[in-house]
Amino acid sequence: MMTEMLVILLGFSILLFFQALFAGWEFLKAKLKPKRRFPLLRLPKVVLLECIENLDVLEIIMFSLLSKRSKKISKLIRWNPIDIRWASGEEQQICLKLSKDPGLEWIIHYKKKKKFIPIHSPWKYPCFQSTLLGPNALHFLFLKDNGIEDITQMMEHICEVFRSPICEMHIVEKSLIEWIIKFQPIIRHVCIRENVLTSVESMDRVLKNLEVTESFWLTFNALDAYFQYKEPIPFRCITVNNSYWLTLTSILNGNNSIIRLRDSKLTPTDINTILKEWQMGFKLRNLEYMTIEAFTLLDIHSYNNEVFTNLPNDVENNGRPMTVKIHDEYIYTLPQVPPMHNIIRSDGMILSIFGHYEVSDSEKTKVLLLLQVWGQKT
Repeated sequence: MMTEMLVILLGFSILLFFQALFAGWEFLKAKLKPKRRFPLLRLPKVVLLECIENLDVLEIIMFSLLSKRSKKISKLIRWNPIDIRWASGEEQQICLKLSKDPGLEWIIHYKKKKKFIPIHSPWKYPCFQSTLLGPNALHFLFLKDNGIEDITQMMEHICEVFRSPICEMHIVEKSLIEWIIKFQPIIRHVCIRENVLTSVESMDRVLKNLEVTESFWLTFNALDAYFQYKEPIPFRCITVNNSYWLTLTSILNGNNSIIRLRDSKLTPTDINTILKEWQMGFKLRNLEYMTIEAFTLLDIHSYNNEVFTNLPNDVENNGRPMTVKIHDEYIYTLPQVPPMHNIIRSDGMILSIFGHYEVSDSEKTKVLLLLQVWGQKT
């Protein structure tokens, strides 16, 4: 009975003092002198384990940062697998979710230094905040952004404590390429932001040393107007912004299942080649879905004539699925319209093509082609 009461009191004490204890983030990272250590950490290991096993994700992280002993104790508990993501916008975030609690999310948000901070500003780091977003509850820990190195150290610490890999990584600067290659080269989702890759060498470094198992999102500005990339991108699902530098050769030699190209320079003849190569069955054997966004000065009729040259339209639409699995977290619903063209391969697989066209002020027509591969159920 006394032990249970002690556990309750200790748990309450830990929660009560977290805010004060983490009032200075640099203080936490420095080696504390023995006389200033939090006395609860001197308690028996079994008592501390009973206290912390019911803490939430942010509380566990904060406790594990107190000392080497607190980290060691935190690692002794078999936590449920946690979803770890590095998200980026104007500021960096580490987003954490438990599979058993999908409606809860814990976010460590790194705030950039403001040029002007009001005298009565409420922002004193660390700062805690909770909010509701629809059916989801978001719990924030705000920290001062002292640079990428602090965030990578936090990511490594979280992965170690929870024994979970990084699920998604937004690469916002070049140094993160080397870090993720060294720390965790196999990852489900990767997004590389604009101006991170600045050379063919940096592009090759990513494509040859990372294994992206679900989705790869890339924004790459070509070095000049004549730059072309002819090597395949070796990932299952690829989304390429500003894809004008990606060549037909790269696409045909790849083994991608999902290809999404924005601002492509593929010509109608190039697209005709893609369709014919798929039909012959030697290229694009793994293709499930492809979108091509391009711009043309041709009228729609002339454009389509070039795209479908020598490709008979086999009108067959019975049993076509209305959704496409882009990756493990995103299923896309196709337009509720019949395809404008169907191509049948010798193995019975069908390629349905949908088209959407918009005429812009520059007199160019924006073309969006959707290619869906499917097979009839017998």
